[in-house]
Amino acid sequence: MNMKKKFPIAFVLSLTLVSCLKDTPYMDVSNTPPVIEFGQSPAQGLQGPFPYDGDMTAPVDTAVALVLASPQVETDTLQTIVQIDPSQVTAFNEANGTSYAALPEDMYTISDTVNILPGYRVGILPVRLKFPGLANYALPLKIVGSYFLHKNSPVVISSNSDSFMWLF
Repeated sequence: MNMKKKFPIAFVLSLTLVSCLKDTPYMDVSNTPPVIEFGQSPAQGLQGPFPYDGDMTAPVDTAVALVLASPQVETDTLQTIVQIDPSQVTAFNEANGTSYAALPEDMYTISDTVNILPGYRVGILPVRLKFPGLANYALPLKIVGSYFLHKNSPVVISSNSDSFMWLF
């Protein structure tokens, strides 16, 4: 093979190999919007509902974590609204052949808002459980809204980590 034939082949080969050097092996998430989700959820590889392992004979103060996933540390307070979602109990019962009932309102105290302060990524939803040995109940929670207080801008609610359910 003469030099005139080798040069184009070598040029194309080197161009092909060098062009790969510009690719980044990682996805750029620097411009993705913040997302709010429960701390234990399918997104973390944990499939709920979550059996409660605490004392079920006396009132208990416990909590559920909410996590802000964002590429940058946020400088505004994030307020998230959480509600009881009985439809989770119905769907779980139908899918699993069980007969859980939503925990009666007088058996728990829970706030409907969680604030995640600037610079933080985790918020705590305090829960007080008041059950004297009850069983076959569920406490289903759902994120229904989330926004930055001072920016007054909504935050994306994770579609696969927007709900959490405890089983008793």
